[in-house]
Amino acid sequence: MKTRTWDAPRAAYLLTAALAVNTERVGAIVPGDDMSAEWRGYDEAEQQDILAALGEQTRLALRMLHDKLGMDIEMDWDSTARVVCSEALAAARELVRPGPVAWEAPQCAHCREVIAKAMCSLQIQAYFRLGFTPAMTATMCRQSADETQASSRH
Repeated sequence: MKTRTWDAPRAAYLLTAALAVNTERVGAIVPGDDMSAEWRGYDEAEQQDILAALGEQTRLALRMLHDKLGMDIEMDWDSTARVVCSEALAAARELVRPGPVAWEAPQCAHCREVIAKAMCSLQIQAYFRLGFTPAMTATMCRQSADETQASSRH
């Protein structure tokens, strides 16, 4: 499964959709949640592009939650810190920070995957609080992926 830079937003939507379909608890990564097969299909450069797209999509979901309900949620930084290196934790903090970000993707493939899952999960949690079930979020993400693919053809 290869992608180009312009496919990164589409891939990010599809990864979020996959996690939404497979999640057992909204907003938490639990055993059985799996997007690993999809994620490992991308090389390091593609994963970095996808992380950037996930960061933008996550910031959008968090901004919508704040604007519509006045709520703020954050990644579970303590849990994340137990499963990733400090470099990955710093990258994750930058990726979900509002506004333009400067970040460096973690060198560790495991850490990149954990951060990707965490951002997908954060989106699912934000949309859940906005009234979307995980199935609705998955459908919305697939539709956004299709729209992204259609617009890239023009």
